[in-house]
Amino acid sequence: MFNNVVDAIEEGFSSKNFTALRFNFRGVGESAGVYGGGDGEIDDLTAALSFLKSHLSSDAHVTLAGYSFGAWICSRAAARLGNIDRLFLVAYPFAFYGTEELKAFSGKIYLVGGTRDELGPKEALLDFYQNLALIDKYLKIIPTDHFYWGKEEEIAQLIREQVGLEDQSGTGD
Repeated sequence: MFNNVVDAIEEGFSSKNFTALRFNFRGVGESAGVYGGGDGEIDDLTAALSFLKSHLSSDAHVTLAGYSFGAWICSRAAARLGNIDRLFLVAYPFAFYGTEELKAFSGKIYLVGGTRDELGPKEALLDFYQNLALIDKYLKIIPTDHFYWGKEEEIAQLIREQVGLEDQSGTGD
């Protein structure tokens, strides 16, 4: 997955010495297959996570990180997989997808949104965050649209400053 936001997420986690794995969903870039309506992409994430875990210690902590559609997939996968310690979600597409599975997550959640994001409206993000019962939740609003051009360092810096090194994690996009 090659875009500026995923690059920033990877840079932030890698700079904290986390093991990071990024991949394309089916049918994206040079990946085989076709769009799976979300369920197929959860299968992709599950397979990538299985691969990653085979290279980590059995007690490794896992973070799922995603941008836009990838944020939605991470939230749905975390609810199904279990054993996910935290989610780092940038530009969750509230305008298109619900949050029921995300509300069920019990680990730490980091949410990043833009002030002018038409796919993840700030108002929807704030409403979701304020009504999220979790204690371990973090919110960062960046003055930008959905694409975060020129704001990549703010994403990476948030990871460097807020995501702890008390455990090492794998990240997916």
